[in-house]
Amino acid sequence: MIAYALRPLISDMRKNDVYIEHYSFSYNHHLFDVVISVKAAGYEILVGIHKAQWGCVLLMNENLEVNMSDKDFYSLRNILDLNYSKQGFTSFKFLLLLSKSAPKKSACTKVDPSVLRSFTKYRPVDENDKIYFIGWNTHIKDKRQARNFDKTEFFFGKDVADYCRAHNISSLWTSDPTEEKPYSNPFF
Repeated sequence: MIAYALRPLISDMRKNDVYIEHYSFSYNHHLFDVVISVKAAGYEILVGIHKAQWGCVLLMNENLEVNMSDKDFYSLRNILDLNYSKQGFTSFKFLLLLSKSAPKKSACTKVDPSVLRSFTKYRPVDENDKIYFIGWNTHIKDKRQARNFDKTEFFFGKDVADYCRAHNISSLWTSDPTEEKPYSNPFF
């Protein structure tokens, strides 16, 4: 499916140097969270349902072509208790709804890491059990190589991750929510 309805949002994201955008929509008595992330070779769309143990990652290319795997679609269909014969529910219909529900303009605000946290179990992230941000580590003194760039980009965007790559800075994470610290700028 070609998600033409996402074109205005993506154009505005690019115009404003926004790499992650979040929006929500309701369908069949369920609230969906959608996070669109600009990647080097296209886009990644994270989709999750509030109060349900379901989520998926959709890859969309530069031409806005996106598909949903059968596994993800069938599990979604079961949660929504819909099918093709009774309601005409298809993956095309869901992806069309997802794209038409998107705002036309970017909110131009950082997506709070707490929104993204619920998606960590649905995508490969370094040290998967460590999802609570605790700070930054510059490797000037210990002379080690920085890491966690994928996680840094996922939670804080491409600009922050690129800065950390250029300055050998790692993001620090913990699995203990009581140790979480508010986001601070890595630009020392």
